Amino acid sequence: MTRHGAGTSVRRRRTAACPATVPWRRALLLLLLVSPFSLRGADSAQGEAAALARWKDSLAPAAAAAAALASWSLNGSTVATAPCSWRGVSCDFLGRVVGVDVAGAGLAGTLGALDLASLPSLANLNLSFNALTGPFLPSNVSAPLLSFRSVDLSNNNLSGPIPATLPACMPNLEHLNLSSNQFAGEIPATLVKLTKLKSLVLGSNSLAGGIPAVLGNVTGLRELELSSNPLGGTIPPALGKLLSLEHLNVSLTQVESKIPSELSLCTNLTIIGLAGNKLSGGLPPSLAKLTRVREFNVSKNMLSGEILPDYFTSWTNLRVFQADGNRFTGRIPAEVATASKLEFLSLATNNLSGAIPPFIGMLTSLKVLDLSENGFSGTLPRTIGNLTSLDTLRLYDNKLTGLVPDEFGNMTALQRLSMNTNMLEGELPPGLTRLPNLLGIVAFDNQFSGTIPPDFGRNLSILSMSNNKFSGGLPPGLCSTPRLRFLSLDDNDISGAVPACYRNFTKLVRFRMARNRLSGDVSEIFGSHPDLYYIDLSGNSFIGELPEHWSQFKSVSYLHLDGNKITGTIPASYSAMTALEDLSLASNRLTGTIPPELGELPLLKLDLSHNMLSGQIPPTLANATGMLRLDLSGNRLDGGVPVELTRLAHMWHLNLSRNNLTGSVPALLGKMASLQELDLSGNPGLCGDIAGMDSCRLEPIRGASKRHIARRRIIVVTVTVVSAAALLLASVVAVACALARGRRRTGGKDSADTTASGSATAALTASIWGKDAEYSFGDILAATEHFNESYCIGRGSFGSVYRADLPGGHRLAVKRLDASEAGDACWGVSEKSFENEVRALTRVRHRNIVRLHGFCAMGGHMYLAYELVERGSLGKVLYGGGRSCERFDWAARARAVGGLAHALAYLHHDCSPPMVHRDVTVNNVLLGPDFEPRVSDFGTARFLAPGRSDCTSVAGSYGYMAPELAYLRVTTKCDVYSFGVVALEILMGKYPGGLISSLHSRLPEEQQHSRSLLLADAIDRRLDPPAGQVAGQLAFAFVVALSCVREDPESRPTMRNVAQVLSARRLSVLDWPFAAIRIGDLIGSHHG
Repeated sequence: MTRHGAGTSVRRRRTAACPATVPWRRALLLLLLVSPFSLRGADSAQGEAAALARWKDSLAPAAAAAAALASWSLNGSTVATAPCSWRGVSCDFLGRVVGVDVAGAGLAGTLGALDLASLPSLANLNLSFNALTGPFLPSNVSAPLLSFRSVDLSNNNLSGPIPATLPACMPNLEHLNLSSNQFAGEIPATLVKLTKLKSLVLGSNSLAGGIPAVLGNVTGLRELELSSNPLGGTIPPALGKLLSLEHLNVSLTQVESKIPSELSLCTNLTIIGLAGNKLSGGLPPSLAKLTRVREFNVSKNMLSGEILPDYFTSWTNLRVFQADGNRFTGRIPAEVATASKLEFLSLATNNLSGAIPPFIGMLTSLKVLDLSENGFSGTLPRTIGNLTSLDTLRLYDNKLTGLVPDEFGNMTALQRLSMNTNMLEGELPPGLTRLPNLLGIVAFDNQFSGTIPPDFGRNLSILSMSNNKFSGGLPPGLCSTPRLRFLSLDDNDISGAVPACYRNFTKLVRFRMARNRLSGDVSEIFGSHPDLYYIDLSGNSFIGELPEHWSQFKSVSYLHLDGNKITGTIPASYSAMTALEDLSLASNRLTGTIPPELGELPLLKLDLSHNMLSGQIPPTLANATGMLRLDLSGNRLDGGVPVELTRLAHMWHLNLSRNNLTGSVPALLGKMASLQELDLSGNPGLCGDIAGMDSCRLEPIRGASKRHIARRRIIVVTVTVVSAAALLLASVVAVACALARGRRRTGGKDSADTTASGSATAALTASIWGKDAEYSFGDILAATEHFNESYCIGRGSFGSVYRADLPGGHRLAVKRLDASEAGDACWGVSEKSFENEVRALTRVRHRNIVRLHGFCAMGGHMYLAYELVERGSLGKVLYGGGRSCERFDWAARARAVGGLAHALAYLHHDCSPPMVHRDVTVNNVLLGPDFEPRVSDFGTARFLAPGRSDCTSVAGSYGYMAPELAYLRVTTKCDVYSFGVVALEILMGKYPGGLISSLHSRLPEEQQHSRSLLLADAIDRRLDPPAGQVAGQLAFAFVVALSCVREDPESRPTMRNVAQVLSARRLSVLDWPFAAIRIGDLIGSHHG
């Protein structure tokens, strides 16, 4: 009740109770009764006002807070009204403060100065959605606060443990909301003493230690919300004693158990949230006894068995059923049709099979239907057209065949349709594309044919139908869709010119038409598109010259025009395309020189190969310091190889082959640590001190035939790292070190008589490879035909990498290190590297760390054998071109970041002593077939004594090393920094050095520029923007990555904390649009 309302009520009572004829004695008695309350009310108001004013003064000054609490002033209030007239303060009829609600007021500071003892009648405290820090309870609380009923401190930055003394301080508490803070430690078992508690909301913190079983004794509890905490443990069966419980949410809490059948005793349950855990087993049949369930979410677990039909017949009020991301099998039960109120049904990412049943059309209340990523087969039922309330339909990644029924055009509320990656065929029904509310159609990777429907609704924003069999021309009818942003029709059989009206797509951001039969003048395709960032017209028959006006495309970061018939020169004005990172003009008919101005662009990849370009390679290309891939092969370039190219510290692919280059190749080129692929072949005039190339100091051999001289001078220099081994096997075998030391002790006696055959070899193999191994070194010799060059898959500075396919299906990557080629100095380094590699990998075992299968030494060689990780390095997937990057979608990238975090957390916290990798880069992380990461290359790894740092020589890769390594301090926080760099690189699709340096800049304008950058503009634009839960995962992963690259090592989180929070936030959903998030919003959002 407000103060004004209370006063009115009291005045009315006085009017009724005190007429003019009241006897004087009765009037005197009334005066005696009222006066003490009035005096005590004045004193109370003064004390409460002073307490609130003192807390206000302790808060950090901020414009928002100053405006929100402007009325909290003792100077502008009277004793009669202060503080009851203040904003957010409510009082009872005696003028005592009973409520404080300043949610979302922009308050920053702590609760330390809030004198709750001076507010004895305070019952409701709501300080949610502010920026408060520090502990929960002020230290000045010494006596029980008996009036407290409700406390809401959610969505702040409060930290520390939840005090076990809370029940003693607030014994009558009924509602407690501490969600979305940074509380850590365990949930106090003493909360069971809050006997009146009805609502306990602790979600989105860092609480651990399991769910206390004693919470089952808080029998009045109606809401238990613990989601998004790394609690672990199991779901206590004792929760079944909460007979009043209506809302249970333990999603994303890392619990590992079966779903307890005792939950069926909670007969009032309406919301059950168990998603994002490690729950196994089947769905308990006993839960069908519940009759009030409205929302049921068990997604992202390891549940198996069938979807139980009784749930749908018993839960007559069911609105939401989410079981995606499990291992359910069987078919959709027919009883689903009885859930007439169902609005959200998600069975995605399971192993369900059979046809999509026609009775699905009976669920006429459905708004979202997600059956994606299963094994559904057969044709689409026509009855889906009955779902006139449906706004989202996801059917992608199944085995669906046949036509899309015409009845799909009846779903007038449909906004989003995803049916990609099936075997659907035929033409799209025109009625479907004309749906008035349709925002997006995603239908790539099918067998659709015919012409693209001519008409689309005016709201269409996304049209993605790549990799089908569409023919004919591009439909001019698309021009009636002014909101079109994403148009992807690559890999079809579309012909003709791009309609002129496409120039009017002013909101266009992504235009993909690669590998069709389109033609026409390339200069006439685009108009004004201020947000356009992705253009791929490769593999068509466009003609004409590159237009100057494209230089106005300030947002374009990806421009591929390769494989056309474009002529003319490369405009120097393209240097104004300040966001351009990936430029491919290969396989055209371009002439002239390479504009030196291209070096002003932030290029990561530049491919000008297979044209008719002439002149010299501009040294200014080295100004694009983030360059990763440069291909100028197959042109008519002359002159030398600019020494400036050796400044490109991140470049891993350089191809200058088949030109007319001459002179000495810079020696530093062969020593670039990042360079994995170097091709200088087809340039007879080149020479240099690089392996496999003629030295410039050599004189021609007199009398040699011209053919011999030509054969000797035509050099192919290629350093290719294709698979896991080339990234892993930078180390040598421990036994080889022992042998080398033995040779030195015996006066350098050669032991070359130890060959790959004979009794000595057999003894060595048995003793080193391991007598219990599944295969021997002899098996590897046989599999590689004694390391025949045809099995070589990569070469490094000290050795070669071979693929070995062994009997039984084993596939290994084997590196052979040749002592004779390494040289004494390098061999010593390799010995140390070997010791680290073998010592590290023989002591660790983790799913995200590459596995060492064996090692041995013989005949002057050392060998290491690892599991073969087919996709190769993370760097190769990110920057290797082709479709591997597109397959590496947002969900896969989120998994890669999480897997890498778990691997490093294992090394830092589960190994004894802890291990620091010291060289975490995109080239030392391998990706399996499902993009699951494997950490590799432990040649520089270091074991640490607990609690100590290590002073040693600098190790690691430039750009990934933590700043403190300049002082030779090695701690686990060095790996945390490297993890942050790699995580950002995964999310951004490019090396994040520019972002990191600007965020660390001492210049305010540089920091402000980076902080104002939209997250949507920072992430990899080669992929469509993320949505839904994936968008939440990526935003939170970006938050965590930024916290890992802080300059101060102590302010970085631990890898255990990183791994836990990434797991806990797997199902995060954003509270605001992804497109509106700025980098500045994410900085400081996570603290380790």
